[in-house]
Amino acid sequence: MSGKGTVVYISSCAVNSKGAPDPLMLQEMPWLLAHFDRVLMVSYYGAAELMGIKCGTMPEDLRRIAAKGSRLAFLAAIFRAPFASEFWRELGRLAHAKRLAPLNAIRLLLFAIRGQKLHHWLERVLHGCDLPQTTLYSFWMSYDAYAAALSKKKHGELRFLARGHSFDIDEEKNAMNPYLMKGFIAEAADGLFLISECMKEVYLRYMRDTVAREKIRVVWLGSQGSPVEGIKEPPLFAEGRLKLVSCAIINPYKQLPVLIDALARWEGMPLHWLHMGGGLEEAAVRAYAAERLGKRENVSWEMTGEVENKQVQQVYTMQAFDVFVNTSSVEGVPVSIMEAMRFGVPVIAPRIGGIPELVDDKVGMLYDPQKGADGVLEALGVFAALPKERIMAMRRAAQERWNERCRSEALLPLVFEE
Repeated sequence: MSGKGTVVYISSCAVNSKGAPDPLMLQEMPWLLAHFDRVLMVSYYGAAELMGIKCGTMPEDLRRIAAKGSRLAFLAAIFRAPFASEFWRELGRLAHAKRLAPLNAIRLLLFAIRGQKLHHWLERVLHGCDLPQTTLYSFWMSYDAYAAALSKKKHGELRFLARGHSFDIDEEKNAMNPYLMKGFIAEAADGLFLISECMKEVYLRYMRDTVAREKIRVVWLGSQGSPVEGIKEPPLFAEGRLKLVSCAIINPYKQLPVLIDALARWEGMPLHWLHMGGGLEEAAVRAYAAERLGKRENVSWEMTGEVENKQVQQVYTMQAFDVFVNTSSVEGVPVSIMEAMRFGVPVIAPRIGGIPELVDDKVGMLYDPQKGADGVLEALGVFAALPKERIMAMRRAAQERWNERCRSEALLPLVFEE
């Protein structure tokens, strides 16, 4: 495994315009800081060195990162992108596939400009680095990986690793994905790490004859933290009520109204649902929950709004839940499910994406996504009727699976090993 040297973490969304760091970056920072001499970051808003952070600092305690950039990067990107050879190769592939519509050409150009902008800042942070001892780590197989591939082509002695998730790979989620420099990235990369076996299959549908198979490996993203000691008593038996928890940004893909519709028809024991997370559709979903659940005597609910990861961990530490519920329409291998499993919470989730690689009948239940609210309601009814011994076995198995397969501290070495 790589130790010491320099790692450059590249993610267009690593920080926002105010310098607030992305939770996914914060999740990996402690491990990177502990295993490299220098940790540099390149984002859409600029670049920064993160070695000023004290070793051992918890990622949730970081509030602002001063990412320095300039307008020159954007102007340089606008000039370079239309003249890049890989841009014209992708245009040719679009034409060959009879998909060279004006809108697709514009999308490709905008992609190239954004990648060139990140590349401009990446080259700035590489100046003065010991390049043979430097690893480029792109968190997404998108603009970020394109920027890293450009630097790898320029400096062959660099090491270049890229992750692939779902929206940055799946052509069903973005029909342009196969034409967004995927071949250029695959050729330049030393390692390609896909988030699930499911996404590996999706990626290979259009990359089968383009990518060297030995570069590809499936490594889950994982969740940050240490193993939790002990398992809380299920509220179902301790309090006589079923306590549900969900955690997600509130957007159309998370389909919270599906869960609300299921709870509106719940006829069993008293039930309480807590949702952690906010989003652009929070007000609409709150109103829908109030309308559908407001008059139910056996169902209570609350939504926290936007929360930081530190607060999510505190909720799991302080409260016991019977089951975590996911109702998404699209997923990779959700970190939110892993976080619940860390605390021994069983899971009810749809059989989509990489979820079946994480959830089985040992740690929870999968439902048919085509059944929607009916599927969720059926799974909740079956779960609530399980004997205590079975539920306790699920809780232990969920925690054991997190300890063995979901700890980011255990998974990151698989990405950075030689």
